[in-house]
Amino acid sequence: MRHDHHREIGDRFGAPIGESPRPDSMGSAVVFANGGYQVSYEWEAALARSRVGDKVRMCLVSIPQDCPPGDDRGRRYTTTNLRTGEAWTLPDSQHMCGGA
Repeated sequence: MRHDHHREIGDRFGAPIGESPRPDSMGSAVVFANGGYQVSYEWEAALARSRVGDKVRMCLVSIPQDCPPGDDRGRRYTTTNLRTGEAWTLPDSQHMCGGA
């Protein structure tokens, strides 16, 4: 478990995601001050209600198995926003290890 805070919040391409889903949603993504990253192809409500600078608690919940050497993509973290109390669980990459 580690503590961090949001550095950037947006869709998968860096545009603002807003606090309500849009039909043209490009997913959700967050970059943390420590360089960590989480991403989703879906609009994530708890993430959308977060703000840059909010403190979070991150817990690693799964590590993919049988990955090629040096490819550690696909780790999943549950992140809790300490201001809102809301949590989300997302991977650290759009692709699992060994994928595109």
